[in-house]
Amino acid sequence: MSETTVRSIKCTSCSAPLMLNAGHKIKSITCRYCGAVMNPHEDYKLLAKFLDQAPPSYSPLTLGAQGKLKNVLFTVVGMIEWTGEGEFWIDYQIFSPTHGYAWLVYESGNWVFLRRSRDLPNKSLWNLRAKNKVKVNQQKFRFFDSYQAKIIYVIGELTWVARIDDTTSLAEAIDPPYQFSAERNANEQEYYFGEYMEADEIEREFDLSSAYPAAKMHRLKPYKSKFLQPLAKAAKPFVLISLVITLFIWLFLQGSTIKPEPVAMTKISKGLTKSSYDFSVKHPNQLIIMTINTHKAGALLNAKITHKTSHKIIVQFGQNIKKGVTQVESNFAVAKAGVYTFSFDAKMPLPVDKIQLVIKENYITPSYFVLLLLFSIGMVIAAFMSRSAFEKKRWELAGD
Repeated sequence: MSETTVRSIKCTSCSAPLMLNAGHKIKSITCRYCGAVMNPHEDYKLLAKFLDQAPPSYSPLTLGAQGKLKNVLFTVVGMIEWTGEGEFWIDYQIFSPTHGYAWLVYESGNWVFLRRSRDLPNKSLWNLRAKNKVKVNQQKFRFFDSYQAKIIYVIGELTWVARIDDTTSLAEAIDPPYQFSAERNANEQEYYFGEYMEADEIEREFDLSSAYPAAKMHRLKPYKSKFLQPLAKAAKPFVLISLVITLFIWLFLQGSTIKPEPVAMTKISKGLTKSSYDFSVKHPNQLIIMTINTHKAGALLNAKITHKTSHKIIVQFGQNIKKGVTQVESNFAVAKAGVYTFSFDAKMPLPVDKIQLVIKENYITPSYFVLLLLFSIGMVIAAFMSRSAFEKKRWELAGD
C-alpha cells in the first residue's frame, strides 16, 4: 500500500488528467502530454510550454513508480533528462511523505541516491583541480570534475521550476561510493550529498523486470574483486605472522653444527678419487641439513650418505650432481644416533680441501613459512595492482 496521497488534476493547457504525488514544496508541474509548466501555488498558472519534447531513449522508471531506498518508501514524482560533456543522464525527483524529497540519478545503468545537504565544504569546489582534497563535515573528498549541463526533457512534479534548455554548473568531489556536489546558476547555489547504489538493489526495490547493462566504470563505483579482494584481506595478517616466524627460525632455530671428519681419499680408476667424511648424529628423528659446495660445477659423482657400520644408504644424490650446479643441499633425518659417512667420487684433479661441507642437526626449515610469506605478499600486491588499475580508469573520467 502506498504511503503517498495521490490527487488528480487537469492540465490547464491541454486538460489532460495529471496524477499528483508530492507534497507542498513542489514549485512546478510539467505536463507529460503537452509540455506545459504550471505553478501549483497559483491555481496551476501556466509558466511555460515546451512542445514536442523528445523523451529519453531509455528510462527505467516512470512517474508513480515506487520503491524503498534506505528502508524508506519513495515515489517517483518528476523526471529531468540532462546532457553535458557528451553524456546523458536522468534525475528522478522522488518523494516520501515521512522523509521528504530526494533525487535518484540514472546514468548508463549506474545509480546515485542524492539528497540536499546543509553542510559546507572547507574550500570552494569551483577553484579545485582533479584529486585536490576537500573536507565536508570531517569527511574527506577529492575533487573530480566541474562542467555545465542542459535540460533536454522534463515532466512531472519538481521542487524547482525546470525549463527546457535551462543550464546549470556542477562541481563534484568524490569519496567512493560517496559524492559531495555543488550546483549553481545565475540565481542560487545548492549542495548535495550522494551515494552510489547497486543496480540490482534498485531493480529489486522498484520491481524492474529488465536490467540495462551498466557501464563498467562510474565515478562513484566502489572497487570490488570477487577473488583478489577477499584473498588479500585474508592474506594481510599472514604477511606479518609468516615474516615473524621466518625471522625467528633463521635467528634461533638453525640447529647445531656437526663437524665432519675427513676419513680417506683414495685414487680409483678413470681419473677419479674417492673421498669420505664421518659425522656423528646425537639426536635421531630430527631434521639434518647438509650443504655441499664444490666450487666446480659437476664435480661430484656417486655422492651418498650411509650408516658407518651397517652401510645402509640414507641419502643417495644420484650418479652426478647436475652440470652448472656447484652447491647442493639435502634435508634428511636418521632413525638412530651414531656415526654416518658422506662419500663421493671426484674428478681429478679436485683438491678435497676446496670442498665445503656444512652439516647441522636439530634444524628447522623456514621453507613453508617463506612460501606462505611470498604467497601472502603476492596476494596483497596483486590486489593493490588491481585496485590501482581500477582507480586509474576512474580518474580517466575526470576533467583536467
